[in-house]
Amino acid sequence: MKKIFDLENFIKSLKFVNPYLWSVYFTIFSSILFSIFSAARPVLVQLAFDIYIAPPSNNHNAVTSFFVDNFSISFSSFMLIIFLFLFLEAFIQFFFIYKSNFIAQLVIKDIRNDLFNKILNFKVAYFDNTPIGKVITRVISDIEAVGLMFSQGILSIFGDLFKILIIVTWMFFSNWKLAIVSLSFFPFLIFSTIVFQKYMKKTFERIRVEISKLNVFVYEHILGIHIVKIFNQQKREDMKFKNINKDYTNYNIKSVLYFSIFLPVIDIFSAISMGLIVWYGGFMIFSNNSDFSHFNTSLGQLISFILLVNMLFRPLRSMADKFNTLQMGTVAFSRVFKLINSKNKLEKETGDKNELFYSQHIKFNKVSFSYKEDELVLNNINLQIDSGKSLAIVGPTGSGKTTLINLITRFYELKHGDIFIGDVSIKNLDVSILRKNIGLILQDTFLFSDTIFKNITFFTKKTKKEINFILDKMGLLDFINSFPNGLDYNIGEGGIYLSNGQKQLISFIRTYISFSPIIIFDEATSSLDSETEELVKKSIRLLIKNKTSIIIAHRLSTIKNVDKIIFLKDGEITEQGTHEELILKKGFYWKYYKTQLV
Repeated sequence: MKKIFDLENFIKSLKFVNPYLWSVYFTIFSSILFSIFSAARPVLVQLAFDIYIAPPSNNHNAVTSFFVDNFSISFSSFMLIIFLFLFLEAFIQFFFIYKSNFIAQLVIKDIRNDLFNKILNFKVAYFDNTPIGKVITRVISDIEAVGLMFSQGILSIFGDLFKILIIVTWMFFSNWKLAIVSLSFFPFLIFSTIVFQKYMKKTFERIRVEISKLNVFVYEHILGIHIVKIFNQQKREDMKFKNINKDYTNYNIKSVLYFSIFLPVIDIFSAISMGLIVWYGGFMIFSNNSDFSHFNTSLGQLISFILLVNMLFRPLRSMADKFNTLQMGTVAFSRVFKLINSKNKLEKETGDKNELFYSQHIKFNKVSFSYKEDELVLNNINLQIDSGKSLAIVGPTGSGKTTLINLITRFYELKHGDIFIGDVSIKNLDVSILRKNIGLILQDTFLFSDTIFKNITFFTKKTKKEINFILDKMGLLDFINSFPNGLDYNIGEGGIYLSNGQKQLISFIRTYISFSPIIIFDEATSSLDSETEELVKKSIRLLIKNKTSIIIAHRLSTIKNVDKIIFLKDGEITEQGTHEELILKKGFYWKYYKTQLV
């Protein structure tokens, strides 16, 4: 079974089944009952022939003898018993199918919740190195495959295996000679099954890889549809998609081919087994003058064995079909639980859980950092931002400005040096508490597909009345009321109905109402028109009042009045001072400033 699925991860997954154990027990019990009632039908048919239709001259069958000695039932009553068994079997089958699928849906709901919770707590570095489409595949497509494995795979296969066990046991108990004849090809079938599942597992591994590629490709091209269109690359990208889709299709066809070979193999073995029963029974009949009794077999028992063999191979055919589901689910199962069990991808949550810092200084002490080994982005940064003061960071692209922000917010963990807020190292702070104290406004604003109000109050339960009061204080109430329905205006997916400036203003409002004591602006005014920029400048002055703030800006007109400016170049601080001091130095900052005046 180790080859069929990842046993270690399966055992770990049982924690998701624990809340529904009683339902699982009832489902397993119904599976056992269903197997018993199914196997009982051929036995009842045997009794019907041996007692009522074609009774043997000498009854050597123990089951028939026991029934005749202990029960006296008319043929009509006996037929009613058979029909009753059929109805009970159908009802139990309905219960089993419903409950197994019901449990599976509850289990995968919990697995999906757990996986999404883990993903939310992964380090930012994971998302930098992992295509979004691949993450979506894990949460949606792979989880669905796991769900099918639970509903149509494991529990159903358990029922099929139990039915096979009951049938084989009964066959040997009833007539071991006929049982050996009937099952003579069974080892070949087991061998075929092992070979089949081996090839199917490899194929399904490739299918999951290809479907992940499809999701990544589609997601990226929908997201970047403007780039595809502006460069007229629709035909080329369509060809790329067709190639990926072709690979995905080919592997699916390969799995269909294997299944198409395996299913007839089962049918052939089934037909051979039934043929052997007829041959053996017929041979014994003719060699014993049509008298079954000489080899301890009745006509009813012969018919019963034919039905039992057909019933035996039916769950094997069903299991062959379920192997597809099981193998697909197994591959997805391993991928999902690889993420769920990944502890090295999680952010460190340990640390002091003290409440707000209020306004305290920020100090960088010998901070060096690299995203890739031997590629320094920051080199020995020593810097202090006094409590309640503002700092602007200026420098060319790739100088390490945004990396400083990523380290303060612990989107990336420090490897060399330390950062202090007040007298506390951020390494010793709980991540949630740290970020609760930091308000961040990014250049690339992200908004959810919802109303302005829902985006502004993403992290808080403030009412519309409270929000309107804050907006009026900020001087942005007219700006919000300019939209149809005001705060209730739906901005579309990613804020598609808003301009870049409007997005940034809404992001600014969202950060403002957090009342964080530390405020960070990362290129927050780089893409604003002059009118919107004036609104932002006015709000910024209100926001940073008596707060420790950091502003990253390419547009130097927005930072003239900050308390300190540093110029970053190649990951090092080359200059620092006020705007006037740096202009007088006529160094890097002065050259940078002059280029914006031209």
